[in-house]
Formats: sequence, C-alpha cells, structure tokens
Amino acid sequence: MLDLDACIDKVPIAFLDLETTGLRPEYGDRICEVAILRCEGGEVVDALQQLVNPQQPMSAGAYAVHGIGDEVLHEAPIFSEVARDLFALVEGAVLIGHNAPFDLGFLAQEMARLGNPMPSNVCLDTLRLARVVYRLRSYSLGNLAASLGVNVGGRAHRAMVDVLLTKGVFERLVRDLWSREVRSVHDLIAAQGGPLAFPHLSDCVPPLIQEALREKRLLHLRYLSDRGEETERMVQPLGVWERGGNVFLIAHCFLRDARRTFRLDRILRMDIVQFD
Repeated sequence: MLDLDACIDKVPIAFLDLETTGLRPEYGDRICEVAILRCEGGEVVDALQQLVNPQQPMSAGAYAVHGIGDEVLHEAPIFSEVARDLFALVEGAVLIGHNAPFDLGFLAQEMARLGNPMPSNVCLDTLRLARVVYRLRSYSLGNLAASLGVNVGGRAHRAMVDVLLTKGVFERLVRDLWSREVRSVHDLIAAQGGPLAFPHLSDCVPPLIQEALREKRLLHLRYLSDRGEETERMVQPLGVWERGGNVFLIAHCFLRDARRTFRLDRILRMDIVQFD
C-alpha cells in the first residue's frame, strides 16, 4: 500500500498521457494512443507507448491536434488488448498527468465498457499544482514547459512527448515546492486542492449493458422520457457516463438515427437483440 506520508521521491510514479478521438468521453469519444513512464527512485524502469484502435472515425478537430489518422489505427490493438499492460505499469504508483481528470474520464469510460472497476491510484495533476506555484498567462502543457525550460523534442500532443514534458514539469514543480515544505505525497495532494475525483462507472452499470458494450450487441429498450412517455428503442451502446449524480447510457438510437443519452434509472426494461 502506498505510504502517503512518504516523500514523493521515495514512491513509484507513473506519468500518463492519452490521445483521443475527441474531447468528450460522455459523447462516445475514445482513446487512440496511450503512453506511460513508470519511475522508481528517480529512474525510468518501464514504459509503454501504444496506438489504440478506437473502433470509430477520428474527428477532424482531434486530427488537427495530434495528427493521428484512421489509416494508422486500423491495425492497432483495441483498448481491451492494451488494458492489462497499461494497468500493470500504474499498479501501486502515484499516477501523474497534466489535466489528469481528462485522462481519468476516458479511462473510466473504457473500463466501464469492459465491465471492470478503475484502480485506486493516488492521482496528482501538474495543471492544478502549476496554478498554485506559478503565475502564467497560460497553463497549457506546452506553455508551462517552455516557461520552465523543459524541452524534450518531438511533436507536441503525441502521447509519449507529452508524458516526457509532464515528467519534466513535475520534477521542476517538486523542486520549487520542496522549499515550501511540500514534500510528501500527502503534501502534494493538499497543495493541488485535495484528491482528484476518480470515476468508478462500472460499479453502477448493469451487466446487460456491459455485455452489449463488450460484444458490440444491440439493445432493445423500453424507456421513460423526461415527459413521462414510454417509448420503445433499439440502440447501439457506445459508452456510459456520470453527470449530476445520474449515470447515462450513450448510444446510437435507430428510432432517431442519431446519438442519444438515456438515464439508466429511466430504462424500464432492456434486452439484448437476438438475430437468427
């Protein structure tokens, strides 16, 4: 078990960055690249850099950011084939990212698709910490790294380059916070404003939805609308998301021929569609 009173340089650290097909996992956007560096005692001991087939087209906006096109993802493994290696690298480590809640949201979405719970890592966010320590016009990873003299080469907004930038920024943050007596894991959690919310969507997703997501099956729903009307829907599940205390199924609705969200507590009945 991780000792929260230990100095940050005495515990395993896993730096994480994801590239995605868009910005909104609650609308079905997915991971298309993952990179992790695991460090122990200040040294890199393991790493993972892997393209991931998101099983959906890349959005134009995302492509403009990271330049990862559909053609290079076609032969890449899907997330379920990468998940074991990914979580082996972060096991027992402090998980660190820049704007970490963004990455955690996508990981929660992917794990919910697999019907698996999220790991219980302590998470630190270099974005939150930087806002406490520095006064800058922009706290984007690129601007923050440039302001601190961190330069690793390579194209920004590719996962491993951003991981290396995050590592360099975090090391500078630790150095600058050390003089303020912010040294332990607990100190850093407090400095960023408290623990990060870690989604656990799969805990409240019915097994039938988990099966449909895993097997890419259609669901037949009897659904109660917000106006109290019962409707019958055939949908292709795309993911799940929590918002405002409610859990939603994101799916392509064939009745409307559009992506829709369905509150789980308003689904009166659901069945996997069987084809002869």
